[in-house]
Amino acid sequence: MKSRFIILIFCLLLCTSGYAFAQEQVIISAPDGNGTAQAQQEWQFSADKVVAENDSEYVQAYGNVTVRSGTSYIKADFARFYQATKWIYLKGNVKAQWKGDFYDAAEAEFDLNNMVGWLKKGRVFVAKPHVYFESEFIEKHNGATYSFKDAKVTACDGDNPAWSFEAGEGDITLNGYARLWHSKFKIKGVPVAYTPYMSLPIDQKRQSGFLTPEVGSSKKMGTKVSIPYYWAINEEMDLTVYGEYLAKRGFRPGVDFRHTEDVNTKGQWRADWLYDGKTYDNAADSESVFKDEGMIRPNNNRWWIRSKYNGYVGSPDWQTIVDLDLVSDQDYLREFRSGANGYEASREGFLDEFGRDINPMDSNHRISTALVAKSWDQFAVSGLVQYDEDLRYRNDNNPGDKNPTLQKLPQLDAFAFKENLMGTPLEWEAEVSANYFWREFGMTGARFDVHPTLSMPVTAGGVTFIPRAGVRATSYLMDSYQNASSDIKRDSTQGRLIADAGITAFSEFFRVFDVGSDPVASKENIGKSSWTKMKHNIVPRLEYNWVQDDPNQKELPYFDSRDRITKSNDITFSLTNVLDRSQSTVVAGRDGEAVLESEYLEFFRFRLEQGYDIDEAGRSADLSQYERRPFSDVMGEIILTPYNYVNLTSRTWVSPYLGDVTEHENILKLFNDSYGEILFGYDYLRKIDEYKRKQESDMQIVRYAAKAYLPWGLVVGGEYRADINNSKDLEKTVSLGWNHQCFFVEFLASKTTIDERYAVNFNLVDFGVF
Repeated sequence: MKSRFIILIFCLLLCTSGYAFAQEQVIISAPDGNGTAQAQQEWQFSADKVVAENDSEYVQAYGNVTVRSGTSYIKADFARFYQATKWIYLKGNVKAQWKGDFYDAAEAEFDLNNMVGWLKKGRVFVAKPHVYFESEFIEKHNGATYSFKDAKVTACDGDNPAWSFEAGEGDITLNGYARLWHSKFKIKGVPVAYTPYMSLPIDQKRQSGFLTPEVGSSKKMGTKVSIPYYWAINEEMDLTVYGEYLAKRGFRPGVDFRHTEDVNTKGQWRADWLYDGKTYDNAADSESVFKDEGMIRPNNNRWWIRSKYNGYVGSPDWQTIVDLDLVSDQDYLREFRSGANGYEASREGFLDEFGRDINPMDSNHRISTALVAKSWDQFAVSGLVQYDEDLRYRNDNNPGDKNPTLQKLPQLDAFAFKENLMGTPLEWEAEVSANYFWREFGMTGARFDVHPTLSMPVTAGGVTFIPRAGVRATSYLMDSYQNASSDIKRDSTQGRLIADAGITAFSEFFRVFDVGSDPVASKENIGKSSWTKMKHNIVPRLEYNWVQDDPNQKELPYFDSRDRITKSNDITFSLTNVLDRSQSTVVAGRDGEAVLESEYLEFFRFRLEQGYDIDEAGRSADLSQYERRPFSDVMGEIILTPYNYVNLTSRTWVSPYLGDVTEHENILKLFNDSYGEILFGYDYLRKIDEYKRKQESDMQIVRYAAKAYLPWGLVVGGEYRADINNSKDLEKTVSLGWNHQCFFVEFLASKTTIDERYAVNFNLVDFGVF
C-alpha cells in the first residue's frame, strides 16, 4: 500500500526535525512499491497540530487528523503513529473509507502494512453488498475478515433498522459469509426468532445458506412452515434441501439437485416425499377434495420424482435428453401445487431452463422419456424409451394386471432430410420408424414403418408450386393379441401400403414504407428513438392434401394413431399479413459519442385460414341426421407486439354454417417495470354436434390478473379464474407486498376448487437468505 510509504517518509521527516506544526498540510510524492519514481502519486496528511521528537518512537497528531489518497481516507480527532511497527492508533470520531467500505469507531488501530487491526465501539458498512455490522469490539484480520462479540448485522439503513441479527459472537468474510452464534432475529428491535448458529452469504455470488422460509396456513394442510437450505457445492453443482412441516399432514422433505458440467450438459433432479396422515379409502369420502372423480387414495407414502437432463453419450454429437416424471397418486400434484417445491415452481423452472414442459397437474398420465439422437448433414437417427405411468391403475383404483397403458420399449427412428435425387429436379426425403410396444394387458409386438416422399418445387410467374407424392409401408410382428377387438386379425405378421400426395402453392408480396426519419445523433438526443421504415408482407398459400382410404386398416393391430391413417381429400387456404418495423435509437458509443442503432421487430401478424373437405362435400351417409358441412371454420389469428409493454395473442374460429364463434383463445398482457402489469385471458368452446366433430357442452374460462407497483414500495396483485358456464370460481388470489430498502414481505390469500391457503413470504434483500 502506497499510503504506508508516504506516512512513513513524512513521519521520519518530522522525527528528525524536532518541530511542532500548527494548521499544517503537507503533500508528498512517493515512489511506487518497487522503489522507482515512475509511478508518482500525491498523498495528503494534515492535522491542526503535529508533534514529534528526534528520539521519539512515535508521532502524534491533534485535531482534524486526515490521511487521504484519492477517495480513500482515515480521519480522527487524535492519531499516534509508531514508526517501528507501522501501526497507527486513532481516537475520537474515527472515520475511514477503504476500498469502498466505510468505518466508524470511537477508537481504532491499524497496521498500515496490511490494514489489520481493531475498532472499539465500531461500525463497518460494506458497500457491496449493502451490509452493516457493529459491535463493542471488532477485530480486522487478513483476507478482509472481521470477528466481533455482541454484534448487530443488518442490510437496512438507519439507527433503528427494520430487521437485524444480534449475535453473541461471530465473524464476517467479505465476498463470503457472516457466521453468527447465539443470534436473535429482530424486527424493529423486537426479537422474534433465535438460533444457536447461522451462516449468511453476504455476496451476490452463489453462496450456501438458508433460503427464505415459507410460512402459511391451508384449510386442508393446516399450518405450513418450510425452511429450505441451499448448498453451493462448486461452480458446476448445487443442491437445495427442503424441510416442510404441514400441521395436518406431516413432514415433507425434498431435494433439488442441479449440475452443469459443460456447455453441452446440464441437469435438474427433484424429489419430495410425505408420509401423509390422511388417506381416502372411499371414493365418496366427504373430505376428499377429488371425490367427484370416483378414485380413492389409500396410500400414506406419497412422493413425486421429476427431472430434466440434457447431455451426450461419448461425444457431444450424440445428444441425450432425459425427462423423468413419476408420482405416487393422482391427487399429489394438485394438492401440492404451490410453494417453492410445488408443481408450478417445478414446471416453470423446467420451462425456463430446458424449454420442455411436463404434463398438466390434473393429468392421470405421467410421461418419462430417454432419448439419444445424432444428426449428420443429410441424415439423423434417434433412439427412444418412453414409460407412461397411468395413475388410474395405482393404489387399488383398478387392477394393475389389467392396465392397457402402452409403453415404447424402445422406438428407433431414422430421417433422411430433403435433398436432390441424383442431380435431378426431384427432391426426396424419408422417415423410418421401428417400435416395440409393451403393456401389462393388451396387444404387444413390433411395428416397422417407412414413409418416403418425392417432391419437385417449380416457380412460375412469382408463384412457387411444390407437388409431392409418397407411400407408407407398414409391417407388424406380434407377440400377443390379448384383449384385441373382434375386427382385428390374429396373424403374427401383417402389413399395409398407403399412398399420399398433395401440392402446395404460395407466393409473397411486400412493400417497404418510409414512416419517419432517423433522429439526429447528438449527445442531447441519447435515448431518443423513432420508427423509420415499415415492411408489409402478404403471403397467400393454397394446399391440397390427399391420403388413400384403406378400410382394411381396421384388421391391423392398434397401438397408436399411426396404425389408423385417416383418409384425407381436402384443400386449405391461408392468407398471412406480417408487418415489420425498423426503429433507430440514439445511444452512447464506446468513445462517448452519440451513434445510431437500428432494431427490427415483427410487431403485427394477422392470418386467415379455412379448409374445404372434398369427401365431406360428396358424403351420402347419415344425411338425415347430419347435413354436409365441407367448409371448415374460418380461423383468424392476431399476434400484436407494437411496443415492449403490449402483447396480444388472439385466435378465433367462426363457423360459416352457424354464423357464430365456435372457439376462442385470447390473452392480452400490458406490462411496465415501473408501474405493473395487467393480464386478460378468455377461452371458449361451443357445444357442437356435427358429423366430423363433437363438443358435448359449452365451455368458457376467463382469467384476470393484475399487479401494481405503488408508492412507498407497495405491491398489490390478484388473479381470478372462473368457469362461466358452470358458474364456478376456479381460483381467487390476492396479494399485498412491501418492497423495503432491505427486505420484501408479501401476504397472500388464495382459494381454489380444492383448498384455501394463506401465506407470508419474506425475503431479506441483499442477503437473499434467512
